[in-house]
Amino acid sequence: MKQLVRVLCLVFCVFACKNDKKINQDYLLGKWRIVEASRNAKKTNTLDGAFFFFDQKILSTNFQGVENQAEYVLANNELKLTKGLDYTFHLQKTEDSYLMMSAKIQNATFVFKLKKE
Repeated sequence: MKQLVRVLCLVFCVFACKNDKKINQDYLLGKWRIVEASRNAKKTNTLDGAFFFFDQKILSTNFQGVENQAEYVLANNELKLTKGLDYTFHLQKTEDSYLMMSAKIQNATFVFKLKKE
C-alpha cells in the first residue's frame, strides 16, 4: 500500500511539473516588458523599453520600433501572429517567473526575456 502511494505521488509530481511549463491564455494576459534581448545569440540593447501587451485575441507590441497590433493564436507554447504581423514565437516559462520568446525575424534569431508588469 505504501509503495502504491509513493508511485501515485511520483506520477502526480511528474504530470504537475509538466503542466506547469504549459503556457495558457490567462498566463499571457497583460503587459510584458523586454528586460533582455539577443539577436543571433548576441545581446542587443536596441529593444530596451519594448513591450508585448496581450488582450484576449490581440497582441499590441512596439518591438519593431512602432506600435503594431496583430491577432494571435496560442497552442502548445507556440504563439502564431496573424492579421497584422506574420511571426511565430516559441514560448517558455522560466523558474524565476520570466517569459522567454524566440522567433526567426528577417533571417535573424531573436530571443526576448520578458517580465510581466
